[in-house]
Amino acid sequence: MSITVPKNHSAIAAVGNVACTDIEDDDIEMHLLIADNDDLKQKSGAKKKSEEGLVQRLLLRIDERSNVKVLMRMWGPRLEFVVRLMLVATFLDDSLHTVAHFSEHTKQIKLVGVVAPIALGIGLLAQFFGVICLLMRFQSDYATIALICWMITQPVLYGQLSNFEFVAESLSVIGGLLMLRAHLVFKQTNHGCGKHTQLLGRLLLPTMYLYYAGLFFFSASSLDETSDLVVYVSSLSMFFVNTAMLLGLVICSTLIATGLKSRLVAFLLALVNLGFVFYQHPFFRYIWREDGEWKYDEDNMSMPGVALPTDISPSDVVFDPLQIYNLHRYYFFLGLSTSGALLLLAQFGPGEIAIQEDEILLPVVARAQD
Repeated sequence: MSITVPKNHSAIAAVGNVACTDIEDDDIEMHLLIADNDDLKQKSGAKKKSEEGLVQRLLLRIDERSNVKVLMRMWGPRLEFVVRLMLVATFLDDSLHTVAHFSEHTKQIKLVGVVAPIALGIGLLAQFFGVICLLMRFQSDYATIALICWMITQPVLYGQLSNFEFVAESLSVIGGLLMLRAHLVFKQTNHGCGKHTQLLGRLLLPTMYLYYAGLFFFSASSLDETSDLVVYVSSLSMFFVNTAMLLGLVICSTLIATGLKSRLVAFLLALVNLGFVFYQHPFFRYIWREDGEWKYDEDNMSMPGVALPTDISPSDVVFDPLQIYNLHRYYFFLGLSTSGALLLLAQFGPGEIAIQEDEILLPVVARAQD
């Protein structure tokens, strides 16, 4: 059998060559697209790695020596207990001091007759019951209610409603108790009120910092007129410092209230507040034992803020060193409880009603597998 070759075989060969060239071009374009996609993935991965930041790199170094997940599983419950202990520190200290000086506390309460010791006794039982139950995680519902009620009643009983610093710190502690209540009570039972309770607690947390922001605002707005250049420069520099502190506190309070980067901000504010408390109220440095007697550092003990009755002027009142020491001790543990409240937000998160509900405080560390 013979095969007839068409006369236009050269044209067919040319078409074949063109088709092969097109296929090769398509292959080259596909390889380029794959390479570009790989480059995009690498750039995206590099960007993610750059966003991990210092915390991720630090955790990776720790994870090379020990498993971070195992450490968190081991120390997580201990850290949670420490945070709860910090939150109830002011109640524990106040209850122990009340037992030791019950008669003195009854004289400070603005009630007459037998009502004062009865009210103080109820408050003492509420604090004891609340502290022990929260530390043991037993009857957390009634424990948080008891401590919140005492925190609200205390400024009224002691006549400290005009002491705005005391009231602001008390509201911040109440915010921490509400967040703890949302976690221990409502979250365990999947109750719908938990998210609203956590929101209310988060809104109350920055109350103390809003109070300090107000102080910085008044300091920044009260510039004295002077003709001395040195005094003017010093006053102007303090104006910029107060303005910067004011803006920083307002921004941090807003972030906490709205739930945007609230865990990180709360953690940083807790550390700053701890440093401030140890600097401003180091009561343990103001007392020592000498020749069988307690001595007080009267030269370095400044008078903390305290509200006096309207009919008494500050010049008519003389505080002895023991009273000043007790005020520093009380404000120290109150600030410690405020830091504990902020750490609760850093630990549990802002809750469901927040701009950034699923904020991650510590990035996930993946161990390299060989």
